[in-house]
This record gives sequence, C-alpha cells and structure tokens, in this order.
Amino acid sequence: MNTSPQGSSRDPSALSADELRAQIQHTRDELGETVEALAAKADVKSRAKETAAGVKDQVGLKATRAKEQVAATASAMGDTIRDKAPHPRHEHHAAHAARDTDTRLIVGAGAGVAVALVLLMLVKHRRRR
Repeated sequence: MNTSPQGSSRDPSALSADELRAQIQHTRDELGETVEALAAKADVKSRAKETAAGVKDQVGLKATRAKEQVAATASAMGDTIRDKAPHPRHEHHAAHAARDTDTRLIVGAGAGVAVALVLLMLVKHRRRR
C-alpha cells in the first residue's frame, strides 16, 4: 500500500503526473535530510575535533582560575611574610634592600612552584579521562 505525502492511500496508477512529481520531490527531500544526518553522525574526525576543542576550552578556563588563585595566594603570603618579618630600625639601607629582594624571590619561587603543581595536576587529570 503506497501513501502520498498527504497520507492518503490511492492506487499509484491513479495519481496524476503532478502528484507523482510532488511525491518524488518529497521523498527526495526526506532522503537528503536523512543522508545529511547520517553523514554528520559518521564524521568521527569532525566530532572528535569538536570534543577536543571543548576539552581544551575547559582546561584553559581551569588553568586560568588556578593561576588567579595561585597569584592571590602568593600575594597574601607575601603580605603575611612582610608583616611578620622583623624590621630593624638601625639597619643599613643596602642590607634592608637585600632582605626585601630575598623575600620577593622566596614569594616568587613559592608562587612558581604552586603554579607548576596546579598545572601538573590539571595535565594528570586530563590524561586520566
């Protein structure tokens, strides 16, 4: 039993040429849409690229957040160290400047290590997926 695009069941030989053309065109349109949908599902390379781009974006966002957190923590640690460090009043200016430089180096090194650890954790987490 054949049905026309409108859903009525009629003898195909009783259809007019225009009705047959319309039915053929409708069938072609549906087939084209089906083929496009199947091609999109079968395009594994494209789907993998989309997934990789999404993961890359997520890792980038997480790395940015981690970097901001490390910077904030390093700044807070630097403030704490500066507040708690002794400030001798009669110390020579050069020695005082050297101590400030040492403190900055220590804080900077600590921040660098923290950033490295966060990035290492992100890379290991990404590889486990």
